[in-house]
Amino acid sequence: MEYEKLVLELSARRVGLKPVTPRILRGASGVDHRVSLLFTDDSNLYAFDFYDLVTEIEVVRSYAKKFDSKANVNIVCLSGDATEQARSLAHSYDMKILSPKALESFFVFEPLANKLTPD
Repeated sequence: MEYEKLVLELSARRVGLKPVTPRILRGASGVDHRVSLLFTDDSNLYAFDFYDLVTEIEVVRSYAKKFDSKANVNIVCLSGDATEQARSLAHSYDMKILSPKALESFFVFEPLANKLTPD
């Protein structure tokens, strides 16, 4: 997981995002949500949750963070094997599920504004 975090962080830095520490999103509810990685462009927050496997449960966990914090939250599936139901649910929540192979190109091949649209 450390390698994948490094790859995503380097990709984010290339497009001008800055890492945020601690990696905590403060929700409108007052709840603090921990995420695996957190970046900012000084006006928006972009968070990533890392899971070994991704089912609908992991998508709902990450969506709760997105809904409560208004940050853009996406998921990294370390095994690269998310269920089809999870992918469908993530799509309906306007979230992306990334495999480790997609991390380096996540920020690179599309303009940031098209890739990450805050709520």
